Amino acid sequence: MAALAAVVVLAAGFAVWFGLEAARLSEGDPSANLALVDATATAEVSDQVGGAVKAIFSYDYANLARTERAAGGLLVDKAVTQYQDSFAAAKRQAEEQKLVRTTTIRWTGVRELRGDTARLLVFLDQQTLRPGDNGQTSSAAHLDVQARKIDGAWKIAELTAL
Repeated sequence: MAALAAVVVLAAGFAVWFGLEAARLSEGDPSANLALVDATATAEVSDQVGGAVKAIFSYDYANLARTERAAGGLLVDKAVTQYQDSFAAAKRQAEEQKLVRTTTIRWTGVRELRGDTARLLVFLDQQTLRPGDNGQTSSAAHLDVQARKIDGAWKIAELTAL
């Protein structure tokens, strides 16, 4: 009888500990975070936001308008201003140095997905081609991305470089 009581107390202790750890990993109800329970919704936001990041951070000095048009349809809220500020400098540099930048998404992780909002961690690589001896340079970046689903499509609402 004492052994059974010890097993029950031990099991209850583990249940409480696991519950506290799960709550710590996610604000509120963990099951409300669809990134943990809905693979289809998670893949959708990951694919769309990854594609958006690739589109807005890839450009060709000979057709910068294409990148600006893409950004116009993929960004909302704070991300619009953030992007306009950073792209203005990139645009000047691209035109002056005749740069072509290609962005490749290495990995996208959906940290949180609740209703029509999501938070993602995006790892990307960028290759920049320039004429002359400098040739090609590569760099890596990590972004914290907040996104909102608007009219059935995921848009980037805020970008933070990590």
